[in-house]
Amino acid sequence: MSEQYVAKLSGKGQLTLPKKLREEYDLKEGDYLLLFPQGQGLRLEKAAISPLVRFREMAAETERRFDEEKIGPEAVEEAVRWARRQK
Repeated sequence: MSEQYVAKLSGKGQLTLPKKLREEYDLKEGDYLLLFPQGQGLRLEKAAISPLVRFREMAAETERRFDEEKIGPEAVEEAVRWARRQK
């Protein structure tokens, strides 16, 4: 019989995978998983995410953080000018 693991589903529908499995399959925070219904269960596979999808995620996170900190385009342009002068 193969190994069995227990995972608990949260009220938000989130599933925490056991640490041993995350390490064995090199699963990191933010990774995507594909779910395949199979009979009474599910099969999980790590999804390969394209660089474009990853870039869009990073851009959205950057925009969110800039909005939180109230950093506008002028501040970004000034930071770029400053960085260029440092060369």
